[in-house]
Amino acid sequence: MTRKAMAGIAAALILAVTAGCDSPASVTPTASGTIGTANPVVLEGGAADIGIKWNWNLKPPLAFASKVGWGETFFEVEWCAVRDSPEANRFRQLERILTKSQQMGYRLMVKIRVGGCSGGPEQLDPAEGTRKRPSSLPDDPAAYQQFVTKLVTRYSPRGVKIWAIENEVDANNFWQGSPQDYVQTVKLAADAIRRADPQATILDAGISSTGYGIALAGELLDAGHDQEALELYQRWYDRRHDTGTARFPVVGSVDELRSLLQDGRAKRVRAMVAANWEAVNSGAVTAYQLHFYENPDLLPTLLSYIQRHLTRPLPVQGWEIGTAWPGDGYTEQIHGAETARLIGSLLAAQVSPVVYLPLAYTPGGATKVEIFRGLVSPEGQELPSGQVYARYAAALRASTAIRGVGFDGGTGVLIVGPSGTLAAVWPTGTGQLRLKEGSAVAASAPTTPVATGASVAGPLLIDLSSTDAEKALREVSSDLGVTVSAGG
Repeated sequence: MTRKAMAGIAAALILAVTAGCDSPASVTPTASGTIGTANPVVLEGGAADIGIKWNWNLKPPLAFASKVGWGETFFEVEWCAVRDSPEANRFRQLERILTKSQQMGYRLMVKIRVGGCSGGPEQLDPAEGTRKRPSSLPDDPAAYQQFVTKLVTRYSPRGVKIWAIENEVDANNFWQGSPQDYVQTVKLAADAIRRADPQATILDAGISSTGYGIALAGELLDAGHDQEALELYQRWYDRRHDTGTARFPVVGSVDELRSLLQDGRAKRVRAMVAANWEAVNSGAVTAYQLHFYENPDLLPTLLSYIQRHLTRPLPVQGWEIGTAWPGDGYTEQIHGAETARLIGSLLAAQVSPVVYLPLAYTPGGATKVEIFRGLVSPEGQELPSGQVYARYAAALRASTAIRGVGFDGGTGVLIVGPSGTLAAVWPTGTGQLRLKEGSAVAASAPTTPVATGASVAGPLLIDLSSTDAEKALREVSSDLGVTVSAGG
């Protein structure tokens, strides 16, 4: 699908929301069409934060995380799994992860899940590759709130200032309660967090990246934009469909899509997405949690959807950002290029932190094929995606400003710092960028300088000497031979 076609889908989504169509879900979200996102909460000293999520059992990749040496990571705590443990052992695992994270230079964020208090086997979601005991409304709300209060009181003084309530409740392996039970759980936890630390940042569960495909296609179909709905659905899942790792099946017609959206699983996703909007817009949380792993061409449509559904300005935090691309079509070079566009687009949209997941694939894990592509190999070898990430991280650490930019035939972002500016720019569609002068590398091969006068199809990372945004605009304009303006 072309970017022109994707722009048509985005426009159709705007029509779907402003037309005031009711969702068939049990909880109907409110969409104002005018409320945007708020300025980000930045804790690490620069203009935006970045981060990585890793598996502690993969030792070689940790060298890369240590080399980057700053940013956010997160860990998950389940109430039901620890509530009956002796007090001395209850937080042993969290203590270990917090200490190690901080030793490596990372701020720990925590997801608080209820978990499976009634027991039962763990469940696996084929799209996410994670075995979990799904949560439900706490069976003892007072005890649950006491646990959350103790958790925040204990770890807020040690630097844990960002808390998420549950995770991807649209996925069966994470939530088994009703939509309204989830809304109530968010309010219970948020109240306890706020009382324990009034300065804490509180987030919702975060809708899964695959769940957004159902939500967006459903809105378009409800509004009568049948063909746009079908095209978006197909585009959203096409990489996962290639290897049978998608949560939802291949759909070849509007009738098939309409039938799918009446299926129990898709209806449940839409109900939980609507419940999440109710929780987010209720005032309980102070930031919105974003998960996204699809083709970066789809990101503007998703960001527009989020902005329209917020009824009050909230900062957006990207807790799970990466690339889901199983199958033989994957290449390290394209992944590197897409990582540059993905991170750059989120930074330009004021998303912070941007936490990449995973650092590396875990062989022998819950999924037998590699779905989520890492920054390094399991053996610790840096991939182009990791080299791009490291360039962003180095520029952001002491950054003073971030500016989205646009120009005839492309877009990008400037990360301004005290010793220079990193410009990440990329062409629209199938265009190319020509480096007229200056120093740059292609995101698909970040260790090889681009020759002056060469044309590159993917993103360029350009080092600029300017420490001022306006001067940096003039410098990158000269390097590309086009007028680059702020606000792209």
